[in-house]
Amino acid sequence: MTTPETLAVAIMAAGKGTRMKSERTPKVLHTLAGRSMVMHVLHTAFALKPENVQLIVGHEAQQVRDHVAKLASPDMLERLGWVEQLEQLGTGHAVQQVLPPLKDFKGHLAVLNGDVPLLSPETLQDLWQRHLDGRHVATLLTTRLNDPTGYGRIVKNAFGRFLAIREHKECTPEELQINEVNSGIYLFDWTHLARLLPKLTNHNAKGEYYLTDILEMLIQEGQIVGVHCMEDPREVLGINSRRELAEVEGILRTRIRDHWMMSGVTMRQPETISIDVEVEIAVDAEILPNCQLEGRTRVGAWSKIGPNTRLQDAVIGDYCEITMSVVNQAQVGDGVTVGPFAHLRPDTVLADKAKVGNFVELKNTRLGEGAKASHLSYLGDAEIGAGSNIGAGTITCNYDGAHKHKTVMAEGVFVGSNSTLVAPLELGREAYVAAGSVITDAVPAGSLGLGRARQTNKDGWVEKKKPRK
Repeated sequence: MTTPETLAVAIMAAGKGTRMKSERTPKVLHTLAGRSMVMHVLHTAFALKPENVQLIVGHEAQQVRDHVAKLASPDMLERLGWVEQLEQLGTGHAVQQVLPPLKDFKGHLAVLNGDVPLLSPETLQDLWQRHLDGRHVATLLTTRLNDPTGYGRIVKNAFGRFLAIREHKECTPEELQINEVNSGIYLFDWTHLARLLPKLTNHNAKGEYYLTDILEMLIQEGQIVGVHCMEDPREVLGINSRRELAEVEGILRTRIRDHWMMSGVTMRQPETISIDVEVEIAVDAEILPNCQLEGRTRVGAWSKIGPNTRLQDAVIGDYCEITMSVVNQAQVGDGVTVGPFAHLRPDTVLADKAKVGNFVELKNTRLGEGAKASHLSYLGDAEIGAGSNIGAGTITCNYDGAHKHKTVMAEGVFVGSNSTLVAPLELGREAYVAAGSVITDAVPAGSLGLGRARQTNKDGWVEKKKPRK
């Protein structure tokens, strides 16, 4: 049941975004800092705990639906409604589409843009509070620009009350001096908005229905329209091109780095470090230059990452050191060292105090506590016991061309250098594999597995093969 102070949100996300020059991806699905534009806006909207959010989609509507359904939390999906704008005929036309789903709604409606991802929950909360405190029928979010050229100016009377939004081309010389501009973000008393939306006309050069015309109608009725001027104009930067996407992402990544440094994380040359919005880093972790921390990566306390390291949806424990390596959907325990030039692929787990050295690749493999694979090895679909040692050049042959097979090593196994382990295979507790072996059968506990051809030396062979002068 809605009340006069209930909040709903409409997010306009129907546009194609022709200036993005993308053949398949709608504008609002382009990502920055590991999250799409529309998901950034949804997270901001849901931070205010609205009764419902209406997502207005149009171009590639099903693609946007699938994307949001995959990434939104269950709580978001429970309160999320979908509205389709079949033709994109302006901002007023977009908001007209929420009339049917909100026909019994009695609260207030915030109108956000799906291509404005930097808006913070704090700013939106301030706008909401200003709207309620002033008992306004509508409240605009505005900001001040050093160069407001091209933006609609906020015209007020002598008492600071909102009168109109004057488009740049229509401004008088005096109005051109105004630097307070419209952000395109609004809060409306829904009862008044729902009453006036059907009255919108498209009698303008573009033949579109403008939401700003509602404000003019309200002023003509003698209603009070409020204004909340925010401090940081970067929060309302819209994205219309790849260049603007890069610029806004740069601002967001700086904001993310500043947050973690203020939270107790050390960063060396932070301008070279890229951290996604959903990454979490513990106090006293250290991130060295040229690192990318992506997705839902977690980094534990006192761990050192980098330089030149990429973590993708990785979980890194405390006191770890990951150097010049790639860790993708892998889990690393406490006190582990990885690299340089190691590659941990999905479903790999390194137990506490394990070591993975240079040019070692692991996939769907568990390396037990204190186990080591220090050099030049591939370990796939393997279970390696605690304290085991994998010699340089070891390969688990896990794929027969049709199926994957597993290699299982008990605790304390020693595998000599340049060994080939043909799965399915089991090596018992403290088994040894001689260097240079091809092992195809199980090696019992405490036994030596030796699988190499006998060496033959041919005396005088070199002299006979030398070319005669």
